[in-house]
Amino acid sequence: MQIYFEYPKYLILVAVALAAATSFLLYYKDKLYKELAKWKKILMASLRFVFVLIILLLLLNPIFKSSETIVQKPILAVVQDNSASILLNKDSVYYKNQYKTELNKLLADLKNRFDLRYLQFDEAINTDTVLNFKGQLTNISSIFPEIISSYAGMNLGAVLIATDGIFNSGENPVYLNNINFPVYSIALGDTISQKDLILKDIMHNHIAFLGNKFPVRILISAEKCLEKESEIIVTKDEKIIYKEKFELPENSKQKYIDIELFADKVGTQQYSVELKKLDLEISYENNFADFIINIVDNRNKILLLANSPHPDLGAIQYALKNNPDFELDVRYIYDFNESMKNYDLVILHQLPSVQFAATTILSEIKKNSIPSLYIIGANTSIQAFNSVETGMKIVANSNKMDDALGSLNLNFVAFELGVDQSFFKYLSPLKVNFADYNFENEAKILLYQSINGVKTTKPLIAFVDDNLGSKLGVICGEGIWRWRLDDYKYNSDHESFNAFINKTVQYLLVKRIKDKLNVEFKQIYNENEPVLINASFYNEAFDLVPNLDLSLVLTNEEGKEFTYSFLNFGNSYRLDMGRLEAGKYKFNVETKFDNRIYEFAGQFLVKSINIESLITTANHSVLHQLAEKTNAKVFYPNEMNKIREQIEADQNIADVAYKNEKLHDFTDLYLLFFVILLFAAVEWGLRKFWGSY
Repeated sequence: MQIYFEYPKYLILVAVALAAATSFLLYYKDKLYKELAKWKKILMASLRFVFVLIILLLLLNPIFKSSETIVQKPILAVVQDNSASILLNKDSVYYKNQYKTELNKLLADLKNRFDLRYLQFDEAINTDTVLNFKGQLTNISSIFPEIISSYAGMNLGAVLIATDGIFNSGENPVYLNNINFPVYSIALGDTISQKDLILKDIMHNHIAFLGNKFPVRILISAEKCLEKESEIIVTKDEKIIYKEKFELPENSKQKYIDIELFADKVGTQQYSVELKKLDLEISYENNFADFIINIVDNRNKILLLANSPHPDLGAIQYALKNNPDFELDVRYIYDFNESMKNYDLVILHQLPSVQFAATTILSEIKKNSIPSLYIIGANTSIQAFNSVETGMKIVANSNKMDDALGSLNLNFVAFELGVDQSFFKYLSPLKVNFADYNFENEAKILLYQSINGVKTTKPLIAFVDDNLGSKLGVICGEGIWRWRLDDYKYNSDHESFNAFINKTVQYLLVKRIKDKLNVEFKQIYNENEPVLINASFYNEAFDLVPNLDLSLVLTNEEGKEFTYSFLNFGNSYRLDMGRLEAGKYKFNVETKFDNRIYEFAGQFLVKSINIESLITTANHSVLHQLAEKTNAKVFYPNEMNKIREQIEADQNIADVAYKNEKLHDFTDLYLLFFVILLFAAVEWGLRKFWGSY
């Protein structure tokens, strides 16, 4: 032990001198001790000298250094594969029972010699001790960065990994760098392929349109199957919708089967594909797979309602008929009696007219905030049109009609026109009213009227947003059928005209945000991923509102309800429900704002995954490559008794001894206080006993 002082060492001599002086002056100069025996004075002076010296030395802040030798066992990280593929072989009973017993015995033996760290992995890494082989993915490469970071600077001796070598997530562990420790392996599973018919993959679009057929491609492989054919069965809602026999591919080969299914129902639809089981397959789990398609009725229903037959109707109909997003219904006012609620957009050709005021229809359009496009013509009743509250008033100066060319507004940015600006230069004029035009709301003018070569500020085509969030357009003249002919005349096709009409209709169909409570979620989640739902709430000014209480009630297929609360996430809200079991779920989100209750209802599907059963043949070559790369060895389950001997024989795996030195302050030694107290008390007692006081 070495002692150091904060102050110069010569002060130690000063302390000794002071301690000696106090003892000498007290016992040899004081007349009270003149008659006392010499040995008694020496004893009491020595006691005083010691405790005074200790006190004086403590004032010099002494510290001392101690050292100890610490021996650290080598760390052995035992990593167990807990994925489902371990059981997909003929020895599944062994791995469920006897293997676990043998593994626990091995761990007990290794614990005496090594600092044992036990880990499990599948798609993630954990320290669970329950081995159930239920992992749905295998990511071998993830364990090595985890071990390197966890045991950096420690005596990491080796890694012992028990796995079948199959990985379906992450990269090949053989190509990882920075593995500078031996990686021993217990090779699980069976490298000999067994009889198995495997549904390897299903390829499909995520969205299909209602009423259409959609393609599905199914990838199949066969291992050691003597049969020549099997059968593919597709079911939905527990009903068979497709069934057909197919020839099996050759051994270890793959085969694509293309089928078509009919989208007959809107919403998230789950389909189950089954390959008919063959006798004595090693696994039937890979004969099944589900896939999910969101079937939408994405077609916007458009009503083209006219006062009477007109060439414009045909031009519009031809422009929209090949767009799969639109369903066009061309009708005449005199025999029309359907509800406006059935339509997403209404094109009114020369309505309201002198003959048909269409009051009920126009009122219903306004009440339901249906976007509309008015085409003004000779039969339009200007007075009735002005009473519709379109945001535009036409002040007719006479019954005269003008020919007006379209002059493009270069500042128009409401939407992409879908055509080059030159398109508007060769278009024929439209028949327009000789009138003035006034706008009550802010208008977006696309084309101005150009009459007799003079560009005016009168609109030829304009758009207005009403106060309810829907859009309204006005074509102030009839005769756009000529534009279709002009397009063919100059471009030999109708593409530009069709694109312009389609872009116009698409713009009118886009609505402003009207729902205050907006909820974002995926319609399909995998069972191995967390279910995340985001929400936001808007006030009347369309500003985000934070700090509300949002709750969600989740209902599973069995009708059980679970309640969750959203967390604030900036100005929005987020809910993480974690992983849910495969199945269909409905949910309802609710919040209260300004003494009103706002709700949102939705549903999603959690999809089961079956990746582990797609490969049933163990890949021990990965383990041998790792062992060769790190100067280790591969063992098989029947060689577990050799593992400890082999690892202990590795000279690079050894205990590490290091010297640990520490500095201590004497003032931290509480026993020193009792030593001082003892010496002082004994001296005081002797002085009192021998009659000094």
